[in-house]
Amino acid sequence: MMNNSISMDTTMTATATTTLTTTSPPPSMLSKDINPSIMSPPLAGVYSNTGFDMINILSRLMNRPNPQIQLGPIDLSCSFVVSDARQYDCPVIYCSPAFERLTGYTNNEIVGKNCRFLQSPDGQVTCGSRRQHTDNQAVYHLKAQLNQGKEHQASIINYRKGGQPFVNLVTVIPILGDNGQVDYFVGLQVDLVEQPNSILEKMKDGTYLINYHQSTSVLPSHRLTGAAGNDSNLLGFESSMDDYFREIPSSNTATDIISLLDATRIDYDDPGFNEQQIQKEWNQLLLDQSCDFIHVLSLKGVFLYVSNSSASMLEYEPEELLGNSLSSICHPSDIIPVMREIKEATSNPDKMINLLFRIRRKLSGYMWIDCRGKLHMDQSKGRKCLVMSGRERPVYRLSRHQVMHQQGEEDEEGGAEYWAKLSLAGLYLHVTSTCKDVVGFTNDSLEQESIYQYVENDSITEITKALEVVKKVRGVATVSHTILNSKGSYVPVTSTFYSGDNSNQPPFVLLQVKLASATQPLTLNNYIPAQHLSPNSVNDNLFAELESSRTTNWQYELHQLQQSNKRLRDQLDKYNNPNKQRRKKKTKYNDHDGPKMCAKCQRKDSPEWRRGPHGPKELCNACGLRYAKSLIHK
Repeated sequence: MMNNSISMDTTMTATATTTLTTTSPPPSMLSKDINPSIMSPPLAGVYSNTGFDMINILSRLMNRPNPQIQLGPIDLSCSFVVSDARQYDCPVIYCSPAFERLTGYTNNEIVGKNCRFLQSPDGQVTCGSRRQHTDNQAVYHLKAQLNQGKEHQASIINYRKGGQPFVNLVTVIPILGDNGQVDYFVGLQVDLVEQPNSILEKMKDGTYLINYHQSTSVLPSHRLTGAAGNDSNLLGFESSMDDYFREIPSSNTATDIISLLDATRIDYDDPGFNEQQIQKEWNQLLLDQSCDFIHVLSLKGVFLYVSNSSASMLEYEPEELLGNSLSSICHPSDIIPVMREIKEATSNPDKMINLLFRIRRKLSGYMWIDCRGKLHMDQSKGRKCLVMSGRERPVYRLSRHQVMHQQGEEDEEGGAEYWAKLSLAGLYLHVTSTCKDVVGFTNDSLEQESIYQYVENDSITEITKALEVVKKVRGVATVSHTILNSKGSYVPVTSTFYSGDNSNQPPFVLLQVKLASATQPLTLNNYIPAQHLSPNSVNDNLFAELESSRTTNWQYELHQLQQSNKRLRDQLDKYNNPNKQRRKKKTKYNDHDGPKMCAKCQRKDSPEWRRGPHGPKELCNACGLRYAKSLIHK
């Protein structure tokens, strides 16, 4: 034991001596000058975790020659990514922290991928595939500009991690290398829904000057979480939610339905009869078995109740929507007008609410939905909510090439025409007002009537064949026949039947009826299958404004169409009545020839100018009235 202790002490002493010798160099070494030539070279690249020189890229970005898009202030706090154009599929090699906050993805989930993964809620997008969750025209524009190495800017619907959509204004700038080839693509982003004030100025070339510093906000919390109670921001609200509305819809079997139907045949004189209970069960049956999307919304847009039909219509189970915000599945361009309509509903409780917007299904992308309902007030708890019923609203889709192809083959001697929406059985669902120029009937008198009531018996077979062609083959059929007009006679027309949309079985038919010459034969002129026409392109749809993937809402598109139609009418009026336009311009010029002044009292601010002794609008209102009275007395 003693020997071991001595040995241990000796070892500790030696260790301490060695430590002192190592850490304390002799004074002779401190006094000598250190030779710089024998020092190790300075370390490089130790300050960047990514190993990427982002400052150099930003410098080349701001100092690029011949800029086509004015970017405004740019620094590392902006939301942007850098893609390597020299690698296959242009993978992301750097993303800013603000981009991570904007999309919800981490750096490890972003780097190495192409930016197209933001175009789908699940982040899975194949190169070259047709997009189901965003505008294919915007994607095509971005891809075409990338291939040409041009600066470009476009708004497109992207998706955060978890499926939350947002309207992304993307600006892509190519960075050229010393050889003149594109080395990198820098993409800057801003959420136009969360930060609409980021737009500083609209440039003359149609692009926007953006303040990208505002795009660094945190990720919005109104994402779709999958079930009620998973989002911590809704916990306080859920605690006060009514138990009746929180109840998940029941999954009744056929036996339950039959038993409830049998329960309606009850002896009302039975003392055990409970009318209130039977009525409640009957209402529950209607809710569970209805094919409409019946739901209850709070005034803040939170789902309080969702019926079972959400699984078949929206591909969400009721518990996936319950407690989540409408903004999590509503199109980001439609959520603002929808919430405004919900807010305005409180001012008029008796008014029927009608909401038309785009909603995102779980797997199949966006669709149009028409929701109607009314404000419900719970007097006992002093709360308000909206009880709504929604149905899918199919929209028109008509190929421009199909219409132009038919116009080229038809006789153009007529000119007057009208369009109509037909059911697959030939019932008029909607008719344009120009029908009066063709048949003399008003559109209201034709709607909800069958087309067979207005054609002769020998044309019924051909029209039936045309409807079958559109229904089964999605082609285009043209029939020359006669149709009854308001005078009781039959006039020759050419009717062209189009498929209402691109689905396998279109829900409706579009009909174009045009006056034709009286000598034209009454037969099925031609039938063109859809696959024999030119392929669908992003610009081929005549109703492109109604596409579910557009980045603007339908109210804005309608306003733009109204303004465009007004300009077209003004141009037509100008060409048809040139003299009228010339006189109008001359009068307008004389009215604004200079500031007016009364010839008698020199007043300049009269609300109205009247005739004087030397001509019209010479006197102010007071002097003009006195002058008119003087003429009467004379």
